[in-house]
Amino acid sequence: MNGEREMQADVVVIGCGASGLCAALTLSFGGASVLMVEQEPEPGGMTNYAEGMFAVGSRMQKKAKVGLTVEEAFNIHMEETHWLANPRLVRTFMDKTADTIDWLEAQGARFSGLFTISPLTQRVWHQMVGFGKEGLIEPLFAKAQKQKNIEILFETEVKSLLMEDGRAVGVVAKGKNGQAIQAKAKVVIIASGGYQDNQEWVDKYCKSGFTRPVVPARQVGSGASMAWQVGAEPYDMGVMQTIVLVPEEELTSQLLTAGFQPRLWVNKLGERFCNEAICWKFPMAGNALARQPGATAWCIFDDDTKLQMKKEGVSYVLGEFYDILKNLPDLDEELARGEEAGKVFRNATLEGLAAAIGVNQATLSETVAEYNGCCDKNYDPIFAKDRVYLQPIKKAPFYAVKLGLAAFMTNGGIRINHKTQVLKEDRSPIPGLYAIGCCAGGILGDTYEVSTTGGSLSFAVNTGRIAGESVLEDLGK
Repeated sequence: MNGEREMQADVVVIGCGASGLCAALTLSFGGASVLMVEQEPEPGGMTNYAEGMFAVGSRMQKKAKVGLTVEEAFNIHMEETHWLANPRLVRTFMDKTADTIDWLEAQGARFSGLFTISPLTQRVWHQMVGFGKEGLIEPLFAKAQKQKNIEILFETEVKSLLMEDGRAVGVVAKGKNGQAIQAKAKVVIIASGGYQDNQEWVDKYCKSGFTRPVVPARQVGSGASMAWQVGAEPYDMGVMQTIVLVPEEELTSQLLTAGFQPRLWVNKLGERFCNEAICWKFPMAGNALARQPGATAWCIFDDDTKLQMKKEGVSYVLGEFYDILKNLPDLDEELARGEEAGKVFRNATLEGLAAAIGVNQATLSETVAEYNGCCDKNYDPIFAKDRVYLQPIKKAPFYAVKLGLAAFMTNGGIRINHKTQVLKEDRSPIPGLYAIGCCAGGILGDTYEVSTTGGSLSFAVNTGRIAGESVLEDLGK
């Protein structure tokens, strides 16, 4: 094992994802030297899997004649977060989003177009070419590599913050080969992501401990822990981007696409528990499932519905992972595969299906009869589901596809102000310490808000830029 390595820069950035790269580039362009420390062997983090980001007032929106204003977007967001979000932070973030799209394009980022995630939301989702890795991270990282005043360490884990007289002055880290590293700086920016892979925290803070990450990583909340240890206020813990999925299925899977359709969803008791069309606002569906026993449900449909999905298509898709105009040609094979894996059951009778999935036979029969009554009347007096999604369950065989709870990421952990300074419980800033992206709280209420589609990534890149500008001011540059 080698001796301790000493390093120095104006700013240390913990994390080399979207927020960290945007902060580092902003600082670099302003003349500050930057040391980026990343625990993984490559850049990007969860941004590599993102589809797009929120913005309001961008040139793409103006060209598409989208009339939504910042004021309107702000009011929608604050109302849908029940004013639990930090309004000054939200407004500062939203004011910057349009300019940030231009700024990102100037750094080489590529956008494929302007979209909406559902019929219920505005066209605010600026999607990237080839997801976040290709459209955003690769060009930002290439730009960072060309900057002489940016140095990046991979496979290096920050263990603690260095503090002097109450000010953050660097980090202690462990390098790729176990080498101890002490990096001194004038400012530290925490950009280390969320904690969705920390099962202890998920159990403690979130709506359901049964939640599993969509993409397993090493997002365990280390940045938040370090900030708490030096006096930062824990904030907005428990906010997750939850989603109802077929367990252990790829997001492009035809089985998954068939399984989370807004048909009839029943819980372990055999009872219907929501308006299934809330899947269009996927975190709301996640909330509903989180309240059910074991956060588990079954999507029930009949052979007519199966044939319709196979030949004609589906009613709902998650983002752009599957084309809503496309049918499910391989559905029979996919359902058979699901049967072998124990997450799909089929039976000639509802009683047999109930026995197979372990729910009360009489309850399931009553639930299906009640649901079929809604379909026959073309009206749902129970949960007011739009009649477009009311399809009866009458023709055998009958199918049940297992549904579980997953999360893209968490949002929150560290209280910050609108300049991204880390705050103590008395709301005073910790000198020299900033936090950005998913490790910072204040952008949401208790649930991810889809009217601001792509808000997590947008918050990451915009707080990265805001932090960079704030730090340059702090440094007098």
